[in-house]
Amino acid sequence: MKKLIIAFFILLLVSGFAFARGAQEVEIIDIEEEEVVDEFEGIVSIVHDGWEQGKPGGRFVMSSFGSGPRSFNTIVAAETSTTDITDRLYSGLVRRNQMTLDWEMSLAESYTISADEKTITYKLKPDLKWSDGEPLTAADFVDAVNLIYLDPEVQTNSRSALMPSGIATEWEQLDDLTLSVTFPFVYAGIFNSTSVAPLPMHILRPIVDEQGAAALNAYWGVDTDVRSVVGNGPFVIDSYTPGQRAVLKKNPYYYEKDEWGVQLPYIDELVFEFVPDTDTQLQRFLAGALDFLAFTGDQVALGLDRKDEVGFTLYSVGPAASSQFITINQNPNSPALADTPKLEWVSNRTFRQALAHLVDRQTMVDTIVYGYGYPQYSFIPVFSPYYWDGSPDFAFPYDPERAKDMLDSIGYVDQNGDGWRQDPDGNKISLDLKTNAGNAVREAMGELFSQDAREIGLDITFQPEDFNVMVGRLLSSFDWELILIGLTGSVDPISGANVYPSSGNLHMIEPLQESPRRAWEARVDELWDYANNTTSEQQRVDGYREMQQIWIEEVPWVFTINAAVIHGWGNEWGNIYPHPVQGNNNLSILHRVYQK
Repeated sequence: MKKLIIAFFILLLVSGFAFARGAQEVEIIDIEEEEVVDEFEGIVSIVHDGWEQGKPGGRFVMSSFGSGPRSFNTIVAAETSTTDITDRLYSGLVRRNQMTLDWEMSLAESYTISADEKTITYKLKPDLKWSDGEPLTAADFVDAVNLIYLDPEVQTNSRSALMPSGIATEWEQLDDLTLSVTFPFVYAGIFNSTSVAPLPMHILRPIVDEQGAAALNAYWGVDTDVRSVVGNGPFVIDSYTPGQRAVLKKNPYYYEKDEWGVQLPYIDELVFEFVPDTDTQLQRFLAGALDFLAFTGDQVALGLDRKDEVGFTLYSVGPAASSQFITINQNPNSPALADTPKLEWVSNRTFRQALAHLVDRQTMVDTIVYGYGYPQYSFIPVFSPYYWDGSPDFAFPYDPERAKDMLDSIGYVDQNGDGWRQDPDGNKISLDLKTNAGNAVREAMGELFSQDAREIGLDITFQPEDFNVMVGRLLSSFDWELILIGLTGSVDPISGANVYPSSGNLHMIEPLQESPRRAWEARVDELWDYANNTTSEQQRVDGYREMQQIWIEEVPWVFTINAAVIHGWGNEWGNIYPHPVQGNNNLSILHRVYQK
């Protein structure tokens, strides 16, 4: 088969930053990764060679997995069922270029960097507006950050990125079109941190003044009049039918035009249908009711067989940037663990390492995703320059016999001959594993893992459940033991500021720690600062390499497999240029997709 080299371009912080219209010079290094991706037979590889000239009109229909969003509020949006919609409603100061993945201007017209590289000053484009026609000004960024995002009572995923090393960035409005952001130190994530969505302060400021910022946690919930939701992105919400669909339409005040002067987005309507499982998604797509589908490995053969009949093309987008893993709860405040022997089990590193030896990645690739995937060993995608090539050799391979030996070494043995292992106090080793019901791939992975665990005497009960219920356990109640879940990824792992440091709200094993409970977490926190409070790319590579070593050895997560990203798009649609990276994937090109 042909091979496709995936090239990514990484901006280095040297004496400043620069975009096509930036204000300072910057050294740009092209990094061509050695990682190659098979161009699967019958599947078209995407070449990012520039936008096509589109035309206005059309209705694009896609599906959103699950029962629908938990909110229409971008402030509190945390799971894809919500962000699939809310991310279409907002645009930030900067973004990554869809073709090159380099940073470029969005709402900002220009920027400058101070001599000490700690302050960035943005000048907004003139005449920006919210979707209700009100002016968008620098205050909509500065007040949004200072009054809302940084308020500890506000339940937002954006706060961690605005507080590198736990220290808040300082946002100041200089005039209606100018704002500055000062960092406490030189920081590699200066663009990540300042790409936060603005908020319509002409609507939200009175609420904050009268009720406090925490009142916004429940604002624009799923029971709101969706036409009251104000944004500044390419789309606005036109209607919402709970459990069925959300219909978005083009924002008439969206700032962006294409290279030929045509107002974006091209399409008139964007429809998200809520479907309960991947089988229903596939059936809807093959019936011609959907214009897009992300294919799982088990669906590809049928897709190849039906694509000409139905009228769609399969595209190979690349290896997924996302990670899929079993996370192991170690939170002493968890209702599932408190006052039980289970906390002692999961806190034992040897026990966690034994669990890691029970993940049969190659069987998962061969049988669950039908060869369209790769074993995964790290939280950093293989195409990133920060990925540690030694991860596969350092990780714990599938080896049930080794797992049994490790469990024996800590006294977790079958004491009474009933086939189940007990701890030294005689407690049966029994844990619950959950994942989101309806995701056929995760359900198959969970069943395979629990089966292998049972065969060596560990009673792992696999229980799929509703996605939003599971997310509630993970983020709010902490009432869980093992969860098989995934996270979207990016070229630069700095976007995981709320995941890997112990203070992050998505540091799943025990989130929001005031200080790291475990010695290895303290070291990861140090390495996070070392890798990100710098302009040295080599320092960043070194820091992330040790972080990956610790993550593998300590096993807060057990990684599973990394899927090949394969998209099906109806043949009547153009500008199909997604990447396998959050922020530049299939959702991020919808303002450019057009009906031929």
